Amino acid sequence: MSILLRISLKIITSHMVHDIIFTMKRIGILRGGITPEYEFSLEAGAEVARAVQEAGLDAIDMLLDRNGVLHVKGVPTQLEQVPLHVDYVWNALHGKGAEDGKIGELLESIAIPHSGSPRTVSEMTYNKSIAKDQAKTLGIKVPPSLLVLPEDTDSVSEITRKVYQSFAPPWVIKPLYGGASLNAHVAHTVLELSQMIEECMSEETPFMVEQYIYGKEAAVGVIDHFREQEPYVLPTVQIERPSRGILSHIARKNQSYATVGGSFSRDEREKLETFAGRLHTKLGLKDYSQSEFVVDGRGDVWFIELDSQPHMRKNDPFLLALDAVGATLKDFVKTILGNT
Repeated sequence: MSILLRISLKIITSHMVHDIIFTMKRIGILRGGITPEYEFSLEAGAEVARAVQEAGLDAIDMLLDRNGVLHVKGVPTQLEQVPLHVDYVWNALHGKGAEDGKIGELLESIAIPHSGSPRTVSEMTYNKSIAKDQAKTLGIKVPPSLLVLPEDTDSVSEITRKVYQSFAPPWVIKPLYGGASLNAHVAHTVLELSQMIEECMSEETPFMVEQYIYGKEAAVGVIDHFREQEPYVLPTVQIERPSRGILSHIARKNQSYATVGGSFSRDEREKLETFAGRLHTKLGLKDYSQSEFVVDGRGDVWFIELDSQPHMRKNDPFLLALDAVGATLKDFVKTILGNT
């Protein structure tokens, strides 16, 4: 292909993306929700709304309140009425109903395009156990774990015994679904393990017991069709965490906890970014994603979980990584809208 033809195609493609974006003038920013990540979603939605406005588009507020009532521009609105107000929805919700693809499916039922991955993919990655299985098939190490379902008939002592005999302490006990370290704990002794298992079983929701991996925690974001790369992998961000624990939900909410590059070696960063790009592509994620890993003392990379809708607040890893490569949230938003 000649240089002239390549330049011509680039100009044509650029105009096509511009035309697509500006035929969708009304961008609904769906935020809030009925999960404990409500406040995370409010902040993320506000950041995206500003970026949409900077891109010259109308940012239409779509608040899903804590009771599950949808408000468009402050007015309670039925789902079927959404197409009267917006041309596209940016899904800034987090947690159950959002990251598992259900909201996307509802929007598709009323023919409204939206950000994020298809439901089948979102559902798969939202389930930590399935996501780990998928990572393992791609040749990425995963910590040993035990899945406990509400219908299991094993007693607390039986489950504790299985864990103790299967892999060494410490142990991470966390819900099968959800992120932001919600209800995640580390047990260092069998007594702590037993107590946490009993507490989780009383809530009658699925949970996992996983071997704790000592090392440095990392988050790596990926974007589709960004800067003419498919996919574009953002630089590694190190997540600060206690030496013998995990970063709590409160810490993630209230403090700066991430540093671009961190103390990872060049080789470690290359492995982390390769794995994140591979997970995004092979698992069929759309628009953007963020994978989290731990690098142990020997330099081995362990997959922890995958977020199909990473948080978008100012101090969150995804936005820090964008800033590190000289990109703005507006650049990112325009790319995603242009991918529609």
